[in-house]
Amino acid sequence: LFAFVITMPIMHRMACLRDDVIFFIFLYQRYKYRVDYTRVNEFGQCVQPTEEMLAEIEVESKTETAEASRTTPVPSDSGGVRRRRGAREKRD
Repeated sequence: LFAFVITMPIMHRMACLRDDVIFFIFLYQRYKYRVDYTRVNEFGQCVQPTEEMLAEIEVESKTETAEASRTTPVPSDSGGVRRRRGAREKRD
């Protein structure tokens, strides 16, 4: 809007007015559409999880621990399949 106060070519004034209008549109959109911190991103992470999300995560962790405790270890002689040894087992 300052461009209309001082003397300059008409086309330059119109270009400045266009830039001002785009800037005000940007400010309105930034005001209108705030950042949603409860939204989950593409990696499954959330900045501010809701109570429902926290309860769901807690239930999932309980079921995972229950499933892990129910599984039985696989015997080392499982039908001719050789089990790979880890670094600690190789030392022996």
